[in-house]
Amino acid sequence: MSGIEIKKYRLILFDVDGTLVETKSGATFRKSADDWQYLPKRVEKCQELWAKGVKIALATNQGGVAFGYLDYQQMRVELEKTAQGVHAALTLICFTHPKATIEEFRRDSDRRKPGPGMLLEAIKMSGESREDTLMVGDREEDKLAAEAAGCSFQWAWEYFGEDKPIIV
Repeated sequence: MSGIEIKKYRLILFDVDGTLVETKSGATFRKSADDWQYLPKRVEKCQELWAKGVKIALATNQGGVAFGYLDYQQMRVELEKTAQGVHAALTLICFTHPKATIEEFRRDSDRRKPGPGMLLEAIKMSGESREDTLMVGDREEDKLAAEAAGCSFQWAWEYFGEDKPIIV
């Protein structure tokens, strides 16, 4: 043993795009609501967590809906499929964006990462504490949201034991 204590989290929040899934099309962002596939090791790792009694939640920005690139209902359906596949008990989605082209989604919100709103909602709904919560993500706004919510953060590539991605 190395003497380093590994924190046992009771709630793990995952970002979705780039953390749990990637596009089937190879595009940076989804071309359609169903343009996704799980990244390697994600389903297995989440099944392992679930079997150990760890609560799993998703917290995802989906601004494509706010700009009319993606359909609201179709995105809800696809995100619920993602949640079921990884045993997520909670799925929190922010469809708003301050510069949205669709009026009903045009607003600033602390739910939109890097705001802490979705993370704080998940913590409250789960009944867990901030200290027992880990956010796993792939973008700076995920990290900033975790800091603002007062919970721990880990980069997706570290969490899933991969090399840091090379950004071209």
